[in-house]
Amino acid sequence: MAYISLLALFLTVTNLVPISAIGFIPLLLCAWRFYGRSYPPFMTPLTAFTALAIVSTLFYDPQSFLEFDFYRRDGNFFISYAPIFAGCVYAHRWDMNKVLRAFFTFAVLINLPMYAYYIIENGLLSIFTHPDDSFGSYFIARNAAGGFFAMLFCLGVACYLQKRSRLLIALLALNALMLFSTYSRGSLLGAAIVLPYLYFGRKRWMLGSAIGVMLVASFAVAIYHTDPTVDYMGYTFSIHNQDAKLANLNIRYEWLWPRALAYFEQSPIVGLGFGSFDDHIGSIASYFHLFAVPSDVVIEHSDSHAHNSYLNILAELGVVGLALMLAFYWKLIEWSKQGAAFAALVEGGRHFAAFRFVEISSVCLLVMSATEHRLVTPSNVLILTLVISMLIAARPLGAPVFRSDPRGPRKAGAVGQRASQPLSQRPTHGVTSAR
Repeated sequence: MAYISLLALFLTVTNLVPISAIGFIPLLLCAWRFYGRSYPPFMTPLTAFTALAIVSTLFYDPQSFLEFDFYRRDGNFFISYAPIFAGCVYAHRWDMNKVLRAFFTFAVLINLPMYAYYIIENGLLSIFTHPDDSFGSYFIARNAAGGFFAMLFCLGVACYLQKRSRLLIALLALNALMLFSTYSRGSLLGAAIVLPYLYFGRKRWMLGSAIGVMLVASFAVAIYHTDPTVDYMGYTFSIHNQDAKLANLNIRYEWLWPRALAYFEQSPIVGLGFGSFDDHIGSIASYFHLFAVPSDVVIEHSDSHAHNSYLNILAELGVVGLALMLAFYWKLIEWSKQGAAFAALVEGGRHFAAFRFVEISSVCLLVMSATEHRLVTPSNVLILTLVISMLIAARPLGAPVFRSDPRGPRKAGAVGQRASQPLSQRPTHGVTSAR
């Protein structure tokens, strides 16, 4: 089962062949192993968010669960986050530091021929005069490529923090150039935030402040561009700007974000329904302006979304949905911080790069999500969730060691026994999992 997740991780380098989505398969084959165990604290809000999405879909459009396009577009949350649950049902004994260094090297080198061809054809700075000629490599959309390279940059930084080498510096430089050439400004912003976050000590208040600023800014822009004469539930927005990048910004700020705000205002508690943002809603029955039930709905599974994860989740799942998603990332970042500290102090650095990657890539993802619907996009999220899956499934290299202790009745094997536990099981630093 572990090799399925490993294969999926190495195939996140493209979404042209979506085999990277197979990370959920262990959950289907061994679901019975999921029960009767304890797990890291971030599993609670993630499970609650998943349950909310399922219930919301059942009320809004249960037929969606039988349609492939739902999982590819409106419901890609299930594909992106299922690997985390799959990590609860299999086990491995790999050193994640070595696995991730190998993957980072592979991911950069396999993109190098495509990037060399791009540079020969377009040059390094052509994106400033021809924004459409940006680098996409093996991805269909430029934002997908940008998000992937931003997450890959976080992985390279984590590997470098674990073991410094000139090769890693060279690969990081190539990765940064590829990210630059995608001209995905949200991805560049997310990667840029990682460096000061690390430099200033990875403080919790910094993370909380960043999330607060992004939420306030998203609401402010949406409110500023809201036109009270426009029916955002049915009005069709048209683009007039010939510049592709500026037109992309216009459709977000002048149409998609105000539309998401209008959805949220109709049903602020639990939203209008999971996957509803791109649908045509004929009428809405509102109850006390807190909860609303849409009717006369024309379902459409498309790539249209709010280009802002916070506003999109608020529109479809309301305050409850956004609070659960943010709680998941808040607990995940704390778990990974403590896991990295424990690995450095007790494990001799084993799995350190994986824990540090989960931490800084989560921060990067949260920042990028203010410019695009990144929190559920497989090209951005799968690399993170697959690493989380393998961290949860990690087991020690050796068997428990028990030695006699001449000092008295205390358990002689306590130290060896604790060292033999999986990283995801150890109670130290808040890291808990299956017993």
